[in-house]
Amino acid sequence: MYPETILATLALITAILFYRTHNQTGLPRVGGKGPIGFILTALRSITSYEELLNEGLQNFGGKPFVLPTMTGQLVVVGPENLELVRTSDDSVINQPIALDELFQVPHTMNSRQMPLPYHTTVVRTDLTRATSSFIPEIVEETQLAMAEAFSPKSGEKSVIVPLFNTMLHFSARIVTRAMIGTTVCRNEDYLRESIRFAKTVVPYGQILRWFSKVFRPPIYFLLSSLFGGSKAPIKTLLPHLKRRLAEREEGIERNPRTICDFLIDHAPSEEIANPELLAMRVLNLNFGSIHSISRVGTFAIFHLATLSAFELDDIRKEIIDALESEGGFTKFSLSKMRKLDSTLREAARFHPPAFTGLPRSLVKPTTLADGTVIPAGHTIAFPLKHIHNNDPTVYPNPEKFEYFRFSKLREEDESNGKHQFTTVGKDLTLFGLGRHACPGRFFASMELKVLLSNLLLHYEVNLADGAKEVPQPTVLSSNMVPNRSARAVITPRPGQAGQKFGAL
Repeated sequence: MYPETILATLALITAILFYRTHNQTGLPRVGGKGPIGFILTALRSITSYEELLNEGLQNFGGKPFVLPTMTGQLVVVGPENLELVRTSDDSVINQPIALDELFQVPHTMNSRQMPLPYHTTVVRTDLTRATSSFIPEIVEETQLAMAEAFSPKSGEKSVIVPLFNTMLHFSARIVTRAMIGTTVCRNEDYLRESIRFAKTVVPYGQILRWFSKVFRPPIYFLLSSLFGGSKAPIKTLLPHLKRRLAEREEGIERNPRTICDFLIDHAPSEEIANPELLAMRVLNLNFGSIHSISRVGTFAIFHLATLSAFELDDIRKEIIDALESEGGFTKFSLSKMRKLDSTLREAARFHPPAFTGLPRSLVKPTTLADGTVIPAGHTIAFPLKHIHNNDPTVYPNPEKFEYFRFSKLREEDESNGKHQFTTVGKDLTLFGLGRHACPGRFFASMELKVLLSNLLLHYEVNLADGAKEVPQPTVLSSNMVPNRSARAVITPRPGQAGQKFGAL
């Protein structure tokens, strides 16, 4: 019997058992009735998730409803409940449990990540305070990576690259420079394996949730053996981590410090004694960084590539003015790049990572804004694309990508910081909401601005084959990522004003 046949059989058995034993909500449900209807609708969600979601939003008048998926029953709730989620305590509405289940962290990483999340403390405190000190290194690595990837062959003026894959490579390399230094960030084997690991966490998590818990360890072993997992990147990381731990033992400090140094500062003794556990923290942080930076960056570049030369020069002028006023890339010059910041926030609004998001596990029975009570044990989520792209009460002309939507709003109210890329709130949830908002968003913003400003200053970017419209995203179930086959034409801009801010 083929492995895929075994997987399909186990998934079907699990789905039937799940339907029979799972606590029902009493809410209306999208799709067919009964256990067969549930299973068929769940299968349909793989390719028609948005259609099912819209069906529920239209048929149930904005009331909460159940969306059957291959990973169980998802309770979709309206935006009027965002404030409830923002202010709720984890003892009632819990995000870590939901993410642990979503990504199957005990299997795709290890069982220490959620109970002892000191790596998030490192990002929230040490990294946030030190973000500006990383700017020179990030600028250097960005320019080196671009010079290597975007240098035309002899006799040619341009290079054509698969944009999303290129951005994945850039984000992995640049993040690793800050994470552990130049030796590892330029190791192509490690970059390839760390990107592969980042790509596997989401699909592995989804596949594992198709099955009962008893089947998940052997299923993960099978998946990681066939398609890769954490072993290969950890193998590359270990010698470097051991060397750094030995240096610390001898009292040798490095300058500049890396994110790994911050992790070592906070790591419990058992992780210092077992560097493999420390290496998994590195991969965990890489996973989040690689996804968010490459995804938003790719969509932003797709849109920038459709602008006229006049519009692009307007953005370039703001970048150059900011750099000249501050003497180069600094925290303050990056903060003055408002049009670039607005483009990034608009890319995040226009292209949410999934049709539904902000998942939360209900630890206790929860009363929603309309009085509906959802039993404990269920997972709720919000229709992100509907909120961000279809609701004119949240954003005027939501179906239109407006590059300067947020920079104009900032001009209208200089004292209000709510329209910055890093600002979290109920109207834009890329970085989460409330106390669980992504702590790495300030580093991500810095990296994206450095990357995009260097790209615009030193290169012309066009979509391949003369395309004038942004390529449609790749969709699987609820998830949306940039089109993997879409290519960009990159042409160096020699002798431009931006040259004095880099060695390109």
